[in-house]
Amino acid sequence: MIVLERVGRRVGGVFCMAAAAWAGGCAWAAEPPAAGFPGRTVQVIVPYPPGGLTDGLVRQLAAELGQAWKQSVVVENRGGGGTTIGTAQVARAQPDGHTLLFTSTGLVTNQILMKSLPYEADALSPVAMGGTAPNVLYVRPGLPVQSVAELVAYAKARPGEVKFASTGNGSSPHLTAELLAARAGISILHVPYKGAGPALTDLLAGHVDAMFHFPASLALAKQGKLRALAVAADERLADAPDLPTVVQAGVPGVVSGSWFGFFVPSATPAAIQDRIHDDVAQALKAPAVRRYMQESGLVSPPMSRARFSAFIAHERDKWAEVIRTRNIRLE
Repeated sequence: MIVLERVGRRVGGVFCMAAAAWAGGCAWAAEPPAAGFPGRTVQVIVPYPPGGLTDGLVRQLAAELGQAWKQSVVVENRGGGGTTIGTAQVARAQPDGHTLLFTSTGLVTNQILMKSLPYEADALSPVAMGGTAPNVLYVRPGLPVQSVAELVAYAKARPGEVKFASTGNGSSPHLTAELLAARAGISILHVPYKGAGPALTDLLAGHVDAMFHFPASLALAKQGKLRALAVAADERLADAPDLPTVVQAGVPGVVSGSWFGFFVPSATPAAIQDRIHDDVAQALKAPAVRRYMQESGLVSPPMSRARFSAFIAHERDKWAEVIRTRNIRLE
């Protein structure tokens, strides 16, 4: 019987297998990328409470990945600690691709806002972009403003009184509101909530005055329950061509959106990271996922792993300046 033993040498992704009984010979056998992955249930940690766009998108993607991987892909919400509890769980996980993090802007801003984190800043690697959504500026219908210019004038007449809701300290809606205030020269009152659900509920009830949120809430504006003033994007939305950008509305430099993406422990082998990236890219093409994204006002720009990493670095630099100039603290 011929016994094969692995020689610790790889050439072009192929292992040289030497037959111990085959003197001087070498049988070459190709090893597929990320061979054996996934070998069991894959856990996706979402460091936010259940509900909301983040949760909805990741569950759509998890269903598609489960079919592709022929393994269960379980989504677990681990909110708390400003997203640090769930994030730390993934940072400490085995770097084998079976524990993923699906998160957003808080991953970047926490590194700037928090004095210490329960994980190292470089403990996680960006693997795949899930989607992006520009922030739309909404106000309660009872607020006597019909445009961004009128909102700015209203706020200037009432320094520190206009209440801007957000999904939490350091979140994209929070930082976008601060960016608007800085560019427009106004003083606002930030009211943080634990997630989009309660923030929107209070905006609808008139307990707060304004909020940056996803294009999905344009449906509420069409029903007259909210008023949309502008979109913080480079271009107008295809589904709302009459809605100006914030820049077009007279406040320069206010371009901001939320992003959602997959991360893994940094020590995860590159082949597994590539496999996850490629399979997420395919999942984003699935009809059910595309339908959900369209209904939610999400887009999914094609991004390689390297480009996603560069995007995250750019986000960190951009928001670090806003946090510094606005003296934003987690208190």
